[in-house]
Amino acid sequence: MIATRPLVAEEAEFGVIGSLMIRPELTESIGAKVSPQHFYHQDLAELYSMILAARSAGRPADPVSLADIRAELCSGELTLIRAAEIMRNTPSAANAHEYARIVVERSKARTINELGQSIIDLASHARPVAEIIAEVQEAALSLNSEDDEPDVITLAEALGPVIDEMDDRFNGRGINGLSTGLVDLDGLVQGLRGSHVIIVAGRPGTGKTTLGLGIAEHLTIREGKSALVFSLEMAGKELAKRSLSSASSVTTGSIDTGKAMGDGEQIQKITAAVSRMRNADLRICQKGGLPLSRIRNIARFQHKAKPLDLIVIDYIGLIAAEPGSRQQNRNLELGAISRGLKAMAKELDVPVIVLAQLNRGIETRSAKKPQMSDLRDSGEIEQDADIILIAHRDADSDLGQSGVTEIDAVKHRHAPVGHCLLQHQGEFARFSNYAGSREQQQAAARPPRQSSRSLLNTFSPTERF
Repeated sequence: MIATRPLVAEEAEFGVIGSLMIRPELTESIGAKVSPQHFYHQDLAELYSMILAARSAGRPADPVSLADIRAELCSGELTLIRAAEIMRNTPSAANAHEYARIVVERSKARTINELGQSIIDLASHARPVAEIIAEVQEAALSLNSEDDEPDVITLAEALGPVIDEMDDRFNGRGINGLSTGLVDLDGLVQGLRGSHVIIVAGRPGTGKTTLGLGIAEHLTIREGKSALVFSLEMAGKELAKRSLSSASSVTTGSIDTGKAMGDGEQIQKITAAVSRMRNADLRICQKGGLPLSRIRNIARFQHKAKPLDLIVIDYIGLIAAEPGSRQQNRNLELGAISRGLKAMAKELDVPVIVLAQLNRGIETRSAKKPQMSDLRDSGEIEQDADIILIAHRDADSDLGQSGVTEIDAVKHRHAPVGHCLLQHQGEFARFSNYAGSREQQQAAARPPRQSSRSLLNTFSPTERF
């Protein structure tokens, strides 16, 4: 027999209110996880709000002080009598955090129950079934997006990861974020970081898809990470063909025509590549015409099933408008999409690489090198993106004709803008490091230093320097 969970924990709600009146110093830690909306009983939600307000104003949170804030509760009961009764019947404040956990848990259970009822109602609506399914999925998956992290943390707590990253960088343990697999690009981007939106823009044929897919391949095949690629234009079969060529160093032409099957050396290369690719957690969504809400739902579901390290979207111009959207033009639609992509990256704490087209206007200019303003229907993309990379290959130069591609970082929130050169190997559908101008550098001797962790232990947020 399946055990049932009550949707309301009245005793736990009483326990939270009583504990905060007994030990007001718990208000900050409890208040970071519990909101008035988590309470079922409106009188208790009102008392909780009054306690938070009293604490914020530096006032006591005892029954008399609460009654001075508001004499009567919404039910008409006197605040003084109700608060005094709750405080008197709370045996101890020692279990306040457990009471709080139960209150939040039961609140989520009630939300699930309400969602179930709304799904039953939606089923009878005279609307497209696909639209109803999308709405249900968004509502259900939004429950998963709410984690148990507090709303507020201390400065010392926020410094912990910073000190750890400093220590890792000092000791040569990688970069500050995920690697692209391309040394010079890593130096330019300084790591793909969680919650960042990275725009990779360029004219057709400059290798945007190749670069985005190549980064995902590097992370999943070589580093054991997980990535999700939304291929809104290209079929999964075509992406797989490109990945096989890149991983095996067998040309796409030989794979496409089947000639590779008649060459023993190429068969060995393909066999070895397939062996490496088989266990790679690279997931592909090849459905076209998806609106952002559907993309976010798929990403949430995939992230909950197994955490993602990277999301790639190819490309922003193919993200469909939301059903029933009232945006007056495509520029406004892309602005809403841009804001939604940033929200998704922040929610999942995953870097999101978004490919974008450039306006054709650059072809008529005397200076063919693209600029940030050349982003097609840019809207708010420039504002929302953390990093904007523009790929450019000068077809009139010897370097450009040999595949050398310039990657310009025209915007970077956390580093200076700059550029690097990559070698485009079109026959293998990949980019590689460009060795033409690379300088070999010797690592400088590092002097003894204080342990970086001890820096945090001695840190005092109240000190003034």
